[in-house]
Amino acid sequence: MNYKNSTHPTQLHEGPREKFDLKAYLRRYLHYWYLFFLTIPLCLGAAYLYLIITQPTYISQTTLLIKDNKTQVGPEETIMKEMSQFNGNKVLENEIGILKSQLLMGMVVKQLKLDISFQTKDGLKTIDLYGQSPIKIDAQIVTDYAYAHPLIINTDSAGFFRVNNGSEYYRLGTQIRTAWGLFFVHKVMASAYPEVEVQFHNPQSLTRGMLGRLTVGVLYPQSTLLELSFEDTSVQKSKDILNKLLDVYVQSSLNDKNSEASNTLKFIESRLGLITGELSEVEKDVEVYKKSKGLTDISAESQLFLENIKENDSKLNEIETQIKVLESVDHYIQNAGEGAPAPATYMIDDPILVSLLTKFNDLSLQRERYARITQVENPLFETVNTQMDQTRQAIQENVQNLKRGMAATKENLNGINTKFSSGLSSIPKKEREYVGIKRQQTIKENLYLYLLQKREETALAYASTVTDSRLIDAPISSYMPVKPKRSVIWLGAGLAGLVIPLILINLIFMLNSTVQNREEVERITHTSILAEIGMMKGKGRNPAESIIKVTSRSAVAEQFRALRTNLQYMGDGSCRTIMLTSSISSEGKSFISINLAVSLASSDKRVILIGLDLRKPSLHNRLEITNKKGASNYLVGQKNLDELIQPSGLHPQFDVLSCGPLPPNPSELLSNGRLPELIAELRERYDYILIDSPPYGLVTDAALISEHVDATLYVVRFNHTLLDHLKHIKELQRTKRFANLSLIYNGVDYAFGYGYVYGSGGNAYGYHTEDVQDTGFGFKTLKKLTGMF
Repeated sequence: MNYKNSTHPTQLHEGPREKFDLKAYLRRYLHYWYLFFLTIPLCLGAAYLYLIITQPTYISQTTLLIKDNKTQVGPEETIMKEMSQFNGNKVLENEIGILKSQLLMGMVVKQLKLDISFQTKDGLKTIDLYGQSPIKIDAQIVTDYAYAHPLIINTDSAGFFRVNNGSEYYRLGTQIRTAWGLFFVHKVMASAYPEVEVQFHNPQSLTRGMLGRLTVGVLYPQSTLLELSFEDTSVQKSKDILNKLLDVYVQSSLNDKNSEASNTLKFIESRLGLITGELSEVEKDVEVYKKSKGLTDISAESQLFLENIKENDSKLNEIETQIKVLESVDHYIQNAGEGAPAPATYMIDDPILVSLLTKFNDLSLQRERYARITQVENPLFETVNTQMDQTRQAIQENVQNLKRGMAATKENLNGINTKFSSGLSSIPKKEREYVGIKRQQTIKENLYLYLLQKREETALAYASTVTDSRLIDAPISSYMPVKPKRSVIWLGAGLAGLVIPLILINLIFMLNSTVQNREEVERITHTSILAEIGMMKGKGRNPAESIIKVTSRSAVAEQFRALRTNLQYMGDGSCRTIMLTSSISSEGKSFISINLAVSLASSDKRVILIGLDLRKPSLHNRLEITNKKGASNYLVGQKNLDELIQPSGLHPQFDVLSCGPLPPNPSELLSNGRLPELIAELRERYDYILIDSPPYGLVTDAALISEHVDATLYVVRFNHTLLDHLKHIKELQRTKRFANLSLIYNGVDYAFGYGYVYGSGGNAYGYHTEDVQDTGFGFKTLKKLTGMF
């Protein structure tokens, strides 16, 4: 550290801001290299264990085509489009909602019996035994306890089994009652796994969990193709679930579509039963009349009347049938939603009424679907109900119009029948009676044939009903598991092994309240650092080993020589009586005072080191000299200096005045007036007087001594001095309490990347050959490999 250009080294001068030192920053983390060697294997081991115990999850996918059932053909197309507020996208979203409904998934769970699962342990692995379980559970009663606790079945080759490794054996195929409920255990197949874990699942919870693993989405924009995906630990189970889900979806759709045809068939069958009975009675009447009257043939005139009446009656019967159908339509519309059967739309010839009824039935089915997947308060219910009311009103108006038209037609046909009946008066009585009976037979026959024809048409429509969806691709499963992703797990474990130590190291830095670098010392204290002393490496616990040899060329020795040089720039350059103090103990005052004295003595200066730490002296231990007499004896007036001064044994120019016996009142002893006399007498004998004083932050002794010295060296130790203590130094500098106050930054560990080190490159003194500071195990190898440090 060079202060030649500064006339007052205790004043901190603002200079250009130093550049960020990447090497020093990285050395801070490299000091904790062992954390990385510890956490990286642990994280990788945890990842390996996780991959072993976690069952791989596979995904199965299938594609479903939803047909557009809103396309209308015929003159009613415009009317239907005007009345419909639902486009293709809305219908597609509804189908997605139906596929993801709890109702359908619940049916899948029930039909596949997924509420009971089987698995076993193979070391640390868990194997799903879906379709491969050696046993089968036929549960009659399942308790709540079973949902929370797995059941372990241990089987043997003799056909017996135990429950949860219990002592009681049961025969396979018998009914048992346990805390899990009442059930049968059946043998299914031979297996290498004698122990099977049975898990009972709550159907509702299982259904919700399966819906969470089901994904339904549109495959392409502007298309009606849906892609269904399901994730599970068993490939076969995921395929079976998708297949069964599509089965129950298709069956549900077919049931909805067949409801109208089924109701029509029921109506026709009931009418056929009635007409068949009436036709049989009329045919018997004809047979009885012919036998009783001996009637074999009728005249040509009566035959003509009969044929005309038959044709007119056929039309009249058809009108009456249509009127009954319209009445059933009117009854269905008025009682819709209360269990009324759907009208026979196949027997209605009016295309507008047919389209309105079709629309009403579609809306009714739409409302039923919403009831499965949404709440009643959903705004879609309001929309559907409004449309149903509008359609109901249109149907009632159309029915009334048709009934009025048919009533007029019926009245006209009755009038024609009256004319034909009056014409029969000229026919003989027998023939006239026969024609009347035959007329009833013809009416019933025509009506019977008409109903048979409509029944066949309805049966054909019922048989040809197809669903609005079509399976495009059968479920296909992924070859590789989708969870867990091995590469992601390994990469995440490696990153965690790097990030966790970084977090821990930064927490150490954040929670460390001690001095960590030179810059924060200067910033907080507003005081310049006169010298920086590194940590001595490889030294033992013996205090004598911390004394640097005069001929040493180590980095620390060179730093003390630099400190010796910088002493001449303190104050006006004539500071010869120097006090060393610190905030707390163990900051290196004695270490620095001894080595500074040795360095000054080696430059042919007469130096004396006074131990004035009258509370906890340590100089005599470090120098291995006696402490039976010393400064305390002089301060109480017991002895003269010649009797108290001892040679240091380190250099002929270096003498020591140890502390001496510990006094009961150190502060009063230092302020009794003998201390200035001591210093004045020593000034005449020595070039430099170094005083090892007590810590300033603990007692007032250092403040009493500072009044009689030329300068003060305040020791701040790396990773030991608290940051709060630096504020006291700042206050001392501001109030000029200590004369020519300067700082010594002691114990710097350059393995942390803190502080400055003399020499090229900033990492070691360029010329020293001893005590090359090692930054930790393997650091030299890294240095050779990277060339960074």
